[in-house]
This record gives sequence, structure tokens and C-alpha cells, in this order.
Amino acid sequence: MNKQQIRLSFIVIAFFIFQSGMVLGQEEVKYDISVAGISIGEMTAVKKKVGQKTYYDIKSEVSFWFFGKINLDYLVKAEYLEKQLIKADAQSKTNRGDFRTLIQWNKDHYNVDAKNYKYENNKPIGKPLYFSSAVFFFEEPLNTREFMAEGYGLVATIKKVKDYYEADVNGNKNKYYYVNGILDKAVMYSPIKNYVVKRK
Repeated sequence: MNKQQIRLSFIVIAFFIFQSGMVLGQEEVKYDISVAGISIGEMTAVKKKVGQKTYYDIKSEVSFWFFGKINLDYLVKAEYLEKQLIKADAQSKTNRGDFRTLIQWNKDHYNVDAKNYKYENNKPIGKPLYFSSAVFFFEEPLNTREFMAEGYGLVATIKKVKDYYEADVNGNKNKYYYVNGILDKAVMYSPIKNYVVKRK
């Protein structure tokens, strides 16, 4: 092998080492969504690290009866730079209408444009946040007291109560149950329909 081939081999090896250092891996967790013990859909939570950024994608598809049949596709995308939330996009697509909330960090505050079911909010948030609803699926909020509720563009509170964490999101009290630091179940309260998210 001549010097040029050795140099080329070194460059190729260095490139793959660099690439593996940039993309640190992906985690995926699947959940069943149910109402009163009856399955109505599924949820997939994905976490991906690329360099200093971490991306969360939470996607669910459900179908249920609420004064007529409702089909709901829900998608949350949250982006973190190191530990801070810098961007979030929550979208609900239904056969009764579509809703979307956009949150963007801008120097020293978050710009908020929230349109949810019977709810709108565009009040900016003047402090950085380091936890959001999407992160619950991958991290137990051991030392967390507040977080971003992506769907509402609001700072919500969370506290430990007995064997679960209680999150107050716009007056709805959601419960998160962890087993060995991993989210096992969440009881979610919604203005349309309360539901349970259970790890498969």
C-alpha cells in the first residue's frame, strides 16, 4: 500500500469516526392508548441525538366516539440545544378540524403561537426551559418543577405524589407512572376525552 492509499484509508476511517461521534443514536418506545380499558390507538416516541442537539418526535393515531366518530393524528416535535428547549411544533389533525402550536426560542424568550381545541395563546415566555412534555417518555422528572406543555405553549408545573408525578397542564392534571426510571403509564386528562397511555 503506497502513501496515497494509506492517506485515503486514514481519511475514510476518520470520517466514519467523526460521523459516529455526531450521531449518538436513536431511542424508540411504543405505547398503547386506551379509554376505559378499550384500545383506541397507538403512540410512538422517538429520541435522537445529533451533535449538541436532541430531537424528540411523539406521534399518535387514535379513533374514538365523541358525539360522533373522531379520528385524531397528533404529532409533537421538540428540539433541544444541549439541555435547553429551543423549538417545538405540536400538530393535531382531525376530521373535525386541525390545530397547531409553534414555539421558538428568540434570544431571551419564547415566541408562542398556540391554537388548540377551544384554546388560543400567543403570550411569550420570558425564561429558558429545560424539560417539556415530549421528554417525559424518556426521562423521569426527578428534579423538575416546571416544563413546557408543547400543545398549549404554557409553562406547566409537576410534582411527585405518592407513586406518580402529577402535571398541571392548563387545569388538566395528568399522571405519570415510572418503573425503574422508565415511563410505564400516563393517565392524561383532555377536554375531549381522558385516556391512558401504556408502554407495550
